Amino acid sequence: MFTKAKIFLSFLIVLSGFSIAQEAAQIDLNEVFANRTEQYFRFSLESKDQIENLSKLISIDKIESNTVFAYANRAEFETFLQQNIHYQLLNQPNYLFEAEMYNSGLKQTYAWDQYLTYTDYVNRMYQFANDYPSICQVFSIGQSVNGRELLVAKISDNISTKEDEPQFFYSGQIHGDELVTSILMLRLIDYLTANYNTDNQVTELVNNIEIWINPLANPDGLYAGGNTTVTGAIRYNANSVDLNRNFPDPQDGSHPDGKSWQIETQAFMNIAAAQNFVISANTHAGTTVVNYPWDTWTTRHADDNWWQLVSHEYADTAQFYSPSGYMESFNDGITNGYDWYTISGGRQDYMNYFQNCREVTIEQSVQKFLPASELPAYWDYNRQAMLNYLKQVTFGFRGKITDFDSGLAIEAKVEIENHDNNNSFVFANSLGNYYRPIKAGTYNLIFSAEGYQSKTILNESILDYQSKIIDVSLQKLDLSIDSPDKPIIEFSNPVQNSVLRIISPVQIHKMTVFSILGQAIQTVENEDQFELVLNTQNLTSGLYIFVLQFSNGKASTHRFLVP
Repeated sequence: MFTKAKIFLSFLIVLSGFSIAQEAAQIDLNEVFANRTEQYFRFSLESKDQIENLSKLISIDKIESNTVFAYANRAEFETFLQQNIHYQLLNQPNYLFEAEMYNSGLKQTYAWDQYLTYTDYVNRMYQFANDYPSICQVFSIGQSVNGRELLVAKISDNISTKEDEPQFFYSGQIHGDELVTSILMLRLIDYLTANYNTDNQVTELVNNIEIWINPLANPDGLYAGGNTTVTGAIRYNANSVDLNRNFPDPQDGSHPDGKSWQIETQAFMNIAAAQNFVISANTHAGTTVVNYPWDTWTTRHADDNWWQLVSHEYADTAQFYSPSGYMESFNDGITNGYDWYTISGGRQDYMNYFQNCREVTIEQSVQKFLPASELPAYWDYNRQAMLNYLKQVTFGFRGKITDFDSGLAIEAKVEIENHDNNNSFVFANSLGNYYRPIKAGTYNLIFSAEGYQSKTILNESILDYQSKIIDVSLQKLDLSIDSPDKPIIEFSNPVQNSVLRIISPVQIHKMTVFSILGQAIQTVENEDQFELVLNTQNLTSGLYIFVLQFSNGKASTHRFLVP
């Protein structure tokens, strides 16, 4: 055990900035993690190539020049030590921070210049719905590891009716120690609800968009010090997992961090799958920049030029409403994620790749723990930028896809010919409505759905900040099966216990499995049976396509996920 003198000496070494370059054998992890579940540290890079490996071992917070700032739980830190890299333990970003908390018991008006207790946070969220029931609903999408609610506010003019409106999703504080983001998200809910029908810009947004806002994605991290204070907040969740490294990854599989999906992660995956979010944003603190896809690989997003447009719009607007120096670093306030540093398992790439959404990461404050008195100023810096990004969901190609004969809605796929890649296409929602944000240009649009003839619309031109409606009706293919409609194929998705079991009302002759990029991987002959079983143990985690050929010569196509 360390004596008090040795502990104090170690404390002085950390504060003085000396390197603690030690071998793993010299480190007493019981001491290092005696009073905390995660450590904050920094080290220097010999080359940027190191990041590819290190980002899978620890949670990188930011990179400044060749200095990396990172977090690690005990297991991650132990793995990091095996790399024999010189490092320096640092005080947590919240070291000595004493948050100024709002005291609801005093019955004073809340001026958005204090932090909220957990109880006050929950009460304030539900109060929005109580005060504005015609345009706001608040509900829980699940609970955290420690049983705290994951709350979402839904804002729309006809709150209980599904309309021809694009869905937009804002989310804050997936890292519990990045305090400014949840307050800005709460204030955005307040601003939209309080100014509806009095402010033209707000009224237009609420009338034309179904807006979803989750201010606090990691309540256990924020309230690690107890429900009555945000002092002592931590980055990870209650299981010492970085939630923004815990999502399925396009390149590195379903569990890139080597951990099971946390209950918070599953809640957000479920809500994303249940809705049809067109554009979203995940807000952070630690620097000021708009970080656009991709984070996981060097490949540019198919809509890279659109991403640069909307990212610069956010940064430029924030610069206009803030003092000199705010959101001006990197490329004038924006960066491609991989160009900054690569991560795996981030929610941004998950939403873009697996949910066919357009999600960006917005870093809103260099300081993670802003003095409460500065919170109103940061709202002023970001308010109009957040509203502008929200409005982007109304621009681009949009329309309704229906059955030619019945007029019923079709959840069809919409692709841009010779443009889309890495799942950048979109799908229509349950009402048949589709929304495709895109940069100005002239494009060919392909509309397709299982059991229907595809249709291509040629040479459609669009401008930036323009909404162009293209409605399409598709004709059914003659499947020559008992029902004139496509056969209902039953299968578990995602795959359970490495087995994909498929049940069909029509005899299956053969199945071919393809990668998401269209490469044939495996073929299974089924001898015209109604059930087919595929062992997926040899398939790496990710999204796949299988094509069934039936005994009558027809075929159908389906997607499945190997976790």
